[in-house]
Amino acid sequence: MRSVPMRVVAALLSGPVLLTVAALALRNAWADRLPDEVATHWGPSGTPDQATGLAPLTTWTVAITLALTVAVTVTAFVLWRTGRGVHRPLLGLAAGVAALPVATLVTSMVSTLDAASWEDAAGAATTVPLLLGLGLVVGALAWLVAPDVPPQRRRDDVVTVESVGLAAHERATWVGGTTNAGLAVICVVAPPVVIAIVSALSGTAPTWSSALVPLLVGALAAVGIASVRVTIDEKAVSIRMGLLGYPRRTVPLSDVTSAGTTTLTLLGNGGLGVRLNASGDVAFKCRGGEALVLTLSTKRRVIATVDHPDQAAGLVNDLVRQARDRAS
Repeated sequence: MRSVPMRVVAALLSGPVLLTVAALALRNAWADRLPDEVATHWGPSGTPDQATGLAPLTTWTVAITLALTVAVTVTAFVLWRTGRGVHRPLLGLAAGVAALPVATLVTSMVSTLDAASWEDAAGAATTVPLLLGLGLVVGALAWLVAPDVPPQRRRDDVVTVESVGLAAHERATWVGGTTNAGLAVICVVAPPVVIAIVSALSGTAPTWSSALVPLLVGALAAVGIASVRVTIDEKAVSIRMGLLGYPRRTVPLSDVTSAGTTTLTLLGNGGLGVRLNASGDVAFKCRGGEALVLTLSTKRRVIATVDHPDQAAGLVNDLVRQARDRAS
């Protein structure tokens, strides 16, 4: 179990496979207590409104879970062999998602157990926590078992900024960031434009209730991803996303080995917002262009789009050196 391949296999296969075996065992044990059709969908009121035959549901959910499990296992091996590392949280997420289809089978059986028909199944208040709970348990098991292998940086596109000239006895704080006003405008304007186009094509006038949700989503997106703010002091680098500053991340200087700058494309690293890639790098992005890069002791990176990232990177490197000198 110490080798990376065996731990990857154990992490990604054990949870989904064990849940599949348990689901099939429960189906056999409850054969006389389940109707031919079980509830598979719950409406806004929380009551079941759709059903599926137990036999086809079993076949499809088991097949999809096993296919997803094989797919994520192969993907993890490819990432590891190509030097992109193994990131435990991502493996936990992958295992949890792969187990959801068969978790749906378990949820449907539990909710319809001893019911006269699927219409008498338990409500969403019971089924939703059970479904999510099974996925979380499988994901947590994978996270605990999976190895954490840092990526191999074969091609480094980060420009290191050695210093801004901070002397050993000096202290400094840097506060900066960037705002993408165009992105905020697009987030606010796009929903009503789309609603107007759909209404014109369909020949129906939109109601206020149908327009409210897209407008709220657009406004939240404008508030949440249109800006990034970074604060650097002698203890940590704090990164805050959006007008409200959430999500945020604080990186202690003791975790930083070096800082530099890079240039991001608009859709690189998965797009805009807070993005986590397969190597475990986290990017706080509200635009393409120049960005600050923090390389951590785990060899993973934290990236933030800010104006004048060279100033921020140089100060971080100066402060890291000061901290090391004090420790020695």
